[in-house]
Amino acid sequence: MKFNNLSHEEKLEIQKIVINCMNTLGGRNYFLGMIEAVKESKQHPLLNKTGKFHFPHGTIFWGKEIYKDKVVTLKNMLISNENDNILDCENLKIKKSISNVIKTLGKLEFVISIDNEEKFKFKPFNTKNDNDVELDPFFQIIFFDSLNNTKRILTYK
Repeated sequence: MKFNNLSHEEKLEIQKIVINCMNTLGGRNYFLGMIEAVKESKQHPLLNKTGKFHFPHGTIFWGKEIYKDKVVTLKNMLISNENDNILDCENLKIKKSISNVIKTLGKLEFVISIDNEEKFKFKPFNTKNDNDVELDPFFQIIFFDSLNNTKRILTYK
């Protein structure tokens, strides 16, 4: 997702999802604190063997260990892929790796749970059909985007 390349309506839709999560977590500072904790983690949070990532006011959990090769594939795909459809790749080796990531992570549900038992759920991918799969923008915002990009989304008008 390249936020600047999205239409006005798409930007507002992503902003709405982020604000909904932000309100569930208790406000802007708690939400940005969670994002900062994810970014400051020594290893990528998705690599935690317990399938959980703890931040000051809660936990993100997904219930399954994710291996490093899957996270590296996602990072490389985000860097190299210009299209929304992550399967739209000409390199067969990369396409196979992305297909394996989709099979591994596609059924997972990520849950952000905070101290007062509020929960926000999201999936890593939006699947339109077998050949059209997009990375969920919220998943990308939490685990891969910069803090500045997240702030830009929150302040978009």
